[in-house]
Amino acid sequence: MSNDLTRSTETINSFDSLTLEELDKVKLLNRVDSKYVIHIKDFPMILGEIQSDYKVLEIESKRIHRYESLYFDTVDFDLYKYHHNDKQDRFKVRYRKYLDTGLCYFEIKYKEKGNRTNKIRAKRIDISTTLSEADIKMIEHDLIKGEMLQEKVWVYFDRITIANNNFKERVTLDLNIRFDNKKIVKSFPELVVCEIKQEKSSYTSSVIKACTKRHYEQTGFSKYSTAIAMMEAVKNNNFKPNFIKINKLING
Repeated sequence: MSNDLTRSTETINSFDSLTLEELDKVKLLNRVDSKYVIHIKDFPMILGEIQSDYKVLEIESKRIHRYESLYFDTVDFDLYKYHHNDKQDRFKVRYRKYLDTGLCYFEIKYKEKGNRTNKIRAKRIDISTTLSEADIKMIEHDLIKGEMLQEKVWVYFDRITIANNNFKERVTLDLNIRFDNKKIVKSFPELVVCEIKQEKSSYTSSVIKACTKRHYEQTGFSKYSTAIAMMEAVKNNNFKPNFIKINKLING
């Protein structure tokens, strides 16, 4: 474990804790998202600055939780292309498993006007590499039908989840991100993806202030689209500015 990650773990362990039931007060399945990609070296200091404003989710004495996701797309990566081309009416389809608890969900994330996201999900026994009839029935889109979707890429990461003290904001902090499409594996131990979820956009967020103070800019970082753009033979011109930022971060 790096010194920065060790310090981050020590700091997050000093936060006040939050139960899963309390976190349910800020589900925000329909929300506005803001994302910042930061370097792990700044993470302990950011955590220290925001500590008094947030509580951290703790489940069975754990505050850092392991996630596993499997994303689906068409043969020609149409869902990826919708994102790349900034199509308003787009969505992502995945299975997500919480490895520490064993809970598993089938999820669809619809991107609506502006930065608003609407997520629907249903509990499943485990991740499946093919969509069931029940999964397919959940997908509502004029151009893409569930029968067209197939397994594309696995995404693994560790997550810290915090909520501000008035339960108006939920923040996920993702570390140790790894992509695996069964041909290539890419890992990003230097990066932390901060995603701020709010009912409506507000820059009074302590996390946003801590990021912008260090000159981090809001970045449209999608794990799925980044994985496909980096690992598959697809058009990725519109994501190149993000790649440049990520390479600069990784290389200091």
